[in-house]
Amino acid sequence: MKRHIDVADYFSFFNVIFGFLAIIMRDPRFIFIAAIMDGFDGYLARKGYSGRYGKFTDSLADFASFGVATAYFFPALALPYLLAGMYRLARFSAEEHRNFIGFPITSSALIAISVEVIFNSYTAGILSIGLAFLMVSNVQYPKIRNPYLLLPAAVILAGTVFRKEFIYGVLVLNILYLISPLFRKKLGKYF
Repeated sequence: MKRHIDVADYFSFFNVIFGFLAIIMRDPRFIFIAAIMDGFDGYLARKGYSGRYGKFTDSLADFASFGVATAYFFPALALPYLLAGMYRLARFSAEEHRNFIGFPITSSALIAISVEVIFNSYTAGILSIGLAFLMVSNVQYPKIRNPYLLLPAAVILAGTVFRKEFIYGVLVLNILYLISPLFRKKLGKYF
């Protein structure tokens, strides 16, 4: 196994560990830490530090943390979200596109978990049904690589570990990303 994994893959493993901790500790804030690990994984993979199965370990880790672990916090309404997340990640692994096709599961999870923490699990569950439709849609979302956009987002995400107030920032940023296709022509140069 060791000869097929690289640095980015270890962050996929950490992603799964924090998703698992979210469930066993019954603390949705571990999902935010899993998202940080996912960000490191993606960054390192783009720099060429991903192993032979990196794309697949990343998708499996994302399904564990942003699918299963996230759905754990609104179980009564989670099935559409869970199935859509699985399909979304399968499509991502099987196809190559310049942009994301369908709303990414990581952002979907960050919205749902933010709403769960700020409001309640019922509200998050209702919202997750809408997110499920967006994940399986054909709407194109830009792959954001601009460091001037990613760095503040990473700082806000890391802040959720220490202060609940940062969760509002995570929610706002991901809602802005959710509606970004409406403004794609005007915002294209920033992505």
